[in-house]
Amino acid sequence: MANGVGNEESFDMVLDNLARGIGVAEKLAANNAGAEVFIQTMKPKIPESSHLRKGEKRHLRDSLVKDEKPNGAVVVGFTAEKNKGYIGRFQNDGWTPKDKTGKTYAPVAGSHFWEATQREAKGKVQVAVAEVVKREMDRKVRGG
Repeated sequence: MANGVGNEESFDMVLDNLARGIGVAEKLAANNAGAEVFIQTMKPKIPESSHLRKGEKRHLRDSLVKDEKPNGAVVVGFTAEKNKGYIGRFQNDGWTPKDKTGKTYAPVAGSHFWEATQREAKGKVQVAVAEVVKREMDRKVRGG
């Protein structure tokens, strides 16, 4: 009968790596993978116009950005430049037009591209995030 554990140092190192869990860098990598999948799913759903206003160089589709937070979170949205987020909200949610006297007209229906993307991308985003987390955990188990 064995009196000790062979490769005890190696086993302890694996346990220490796993005990540290997922750090900010790993969270950021996993969330970036999910954000990329979300963005690629959303881009075709954003309404596209062939009309650019005077001085405009980008469409709403081109203004989709991701913002990395210090805690490892990644937020997807529209750039604040040229009020693209503001315009995107109207395109998504719809609006009720008013003239300068305050008279309202028939509501303009929104295209709800954000909600449609959330529904469609949910499983894909989860798979992308899980793949990165699994890869990071495998690396920690191997001692990397």
